[in-house]
Amino acid sequence: MRYLILLCLVIPFHSFAETSLWKVTHGTSKLFIGGTIHVLSESDYPLPKEFSHAYRQAQMLVFETDIKAMANPDVQQQLVFKLMYQNGDTLKKNISSETYQKLSDYLLTIGVSIEMFNQLKPSMVSMTLLMMELQRLGMANIGVDNYFLGLAVTDNRALGQLESVDLHIQLLESLGKGQEDEMILNSIKEMEDLPILMEELKAAWRTGNTKKLEEIGISAMKMDFPKLYQSLLVNRNNAWLPKIEALLDTQEIEFVLVGALHLVGEEGIISKLKKKGYKVEKFKD
Repeated sequence: MRYLILLCLVIPFHSFAETSLWKVTHGTSKLFIGGTIHVLSESDYPLPKEFSHAYRQAQMLVFETDIKAMANPDVQQQLVFKLMYQNGDTLKKNISSETYQKLSDYLLTIGVSIEMFNQLKPSMVSMTLLMMELQRLGMANIGVDNYFLGLAVTDNRALGQLESVDLHIQLLESLGKGQEDEMILNSIKEMEDLPILMEELKAAWRTGNTKKLEEIGISAMKMDFPKLYQSLLVNRNNAWLPKIEALLDTQEIEFVLVGALHLVGEEGIISKLKKKGYKVEKFKD
């Protein structure tokens, strides 16, 4: 299972007819929903023009959580505290000796000591490995969410979120609980294929290929990590849906930006909105 897909979605290519952006209408009210990738490379810019056109029409931007608050040093400190072991507990005590050795061996190949990771919980280990490799590949630049946050702050646009910062931190802390060894081993395994994986993901995202996104990002997750699939995607989609519906009760135009995997598949937000009778169509401008 490609675990790292859960941590970001990424890729280049330009001038396609479709992208991961939908227009949802209910009577005279409408909003836009865009699937995002949280980390991009310089070659991924400019973003598909439809994203910019949706932004220009929107009076409010709505993100998964308050990403402006997430950048606050106090919140960052809280996040790091939650993702690190305390009171003498360590990574070594919470994974098998075989997994610990494989992690140590991998880190040695990139010139890093396992001691630097021994206070990190498995979810933080995976995120750190991913960011280190993305930086090495030149793919750790600002993603879609933060790009539009920067524009919104400059333009003084209203901001909203679908879940609280506390809930978001709790989610990150709980990633892979009960499957700590599998999560770390999958992360190590994926490092070798990361460049190709990122290109596949970003190509599917940029062209709005929902079937490919589902194939790459969801099918294996449902099989190998069903609890993670339920908590990371299904439960959050269900919690977000009434909040998105409430936005459709206003005359204000909102631009909702969430990770692309939240929008695809039978349990995805797009499918759920269609089943509830809303008019949902790919946005082409």
